[in-house]
Amino acid sequence: MLIADISARLMNEHYCHTPYFSKLISYDSKEIKTFKDHWNNLALDQNFKDYTHRERRILRYYYHSAQESPLQLNRNTEYRSSITYNIEYKQGANQLSYAEETFITDPIMQHILATNIAILGDRLTKEHHYAIDIHQFRVKTQSGKESPTTSGIHQDSQDWIFMHFIQSHNTEPVISEVHATEHEAPPLLHTAMEHFLETLVINDKQLYHRASNVRQVSPTNAAFRDLLLVTFRQLPEQQES
Repeated sequence: MLIADISARLMNEHYCHTPYFSKLISYDSKEIKTFKDHWNNLALDQNFKDYTHRERRILRYYYHSAQESPLQLNRNTEYRSSITYNIEYKQGANQLSYAEETFITDPIMQHILATNIAILGDRLTKEHHYAIDIHQFRVKTQSGKESPTTSGIHQDSQDWIFMHFIQSHNTEPVISEVHATEHEAPPLLHTAMEHFLETLVINDKQLYHRASNVRQVSPTNAAFRDLLLVTFRQLPEQQES
């Protein structure tokens, strides 16, 4: 699926599932291993530790297409969501661990980001600044327990969300769904992502999403699922935070 095809699907349907997004990215086998290894050094998400075992790091940018250098690093590690989730977690500011320098400069990471920006194209208008938040997520489970991946059918108060599958180990299929509303109903999409960089893109203003829990295949071995989440949010005028 070409970039233009993904863009058209987003325009017409507000979401697009792309099993072979990796074909849009250039890399070799050594670069894949280096990229995946960045998920082995994440930090426990303290605000959600009573709900799930989730490890993460954050990488942040400001983006303005009209500037000579459109991307500017934002090293603020305090993450605040305007959404309140109906789960057991610590609300308010979440002090996250920032991405490692080798991850920031990783060629696969930079190519993914450039491709996401190209897919959105003119939807990222020259008149506005955008916040780009990039989350490395690892959801782990062991001892026969389950670890929730998301907080049910929800939105995240973003404009666009790219969900890139990285890898999994000893997990039952984790089902990703796209919904038209926040209520239980047959989903618009119901699929288990399993290919490296298999991607689901959604318009977070229009649609809702969720994913099933991480469960072990073998109860004697720990299980994990790694995801790269890239979000775009238009900032109010004169605001860069």
